[in-house]
Amino acid sequence: MIEIFVGFGCIISISLIGNKGLSALAILALRPLILEREKIDDEKSYFKFSYKILSNSLFIIFLMIIFEIIIIQFIPVWSAKLPPVNELFIIIIPFFLLTRGIVGFINSTNLDSKN
Repeated sequence: MIEIFVGFGCIISISLIGNKGLSALAILALRPLILEREKIDDEKSYFKFSYKILSNSLFIIFLMIIFEIIIIQFIPVWSAKLPPVNELFIIIIPFFLLTRGIVGFINSTNLDSKN
C-alpha cells in the first residue's frame, strides 16, 4: 500500500512542480521506520510472488512506453496534448511504483483467497 501512495503522490508532485517533484520518492526511505520488518516463513514462495509482481509490473510499463512512442511518433494531434518527452520518461519511475503496488495488492488478495 505504501508504494501505491508514494507512487501516486510522486506523480502528483511531478505534475505540480516539475522534475523536482521526483524528490517525493524519498518517502520510501521512511518505510523501515513506519512499518516493522515482515517475517518471511517460506522464502521460496515469497521470491516467486515477488518475481510475479515484478514481471507483471514491468510488462505494464513496457506497454506504456510503447504506446507513448506510438503516440509521439504517429499521432501528432495527441502528442500536442502530452507534456514534453523528458517529463514523460521521468514520470515512469513513480508510475512503476504505483503499478507495482496495485499489482501486488491484487495478487495478495488473490493469494489470500486461495488460502
